[in-house]
Amino acid sequence: MAGGPHAQEIWCFECYGEGKITKATRIHEGAEDDQYRCELGHEFGVDYRKGPATEPQWPPPAELAASVNEN
Repeated sequence: MAGGPHAQEIWCFECYGEGKITKATRIHEGAEDDQYRCELGHEFGVDYRKGPATEPQWPPPAELAASVNEN
């Protein structure tokens, strides 16, 4: 239960780097990290050794979405 129930869906870090916000769904839940795949096919891992997410990770915070629209 690495990221916990609030981390079933998160925003894709790779797409964010490209100026887009897309949803990524957990494809593997590990003991300390989870693996995700986004709607555009990016796959990446997230380290949750400091504990699971304490609030829903999707949709992303308004500040995050606004930062993409600024660029």
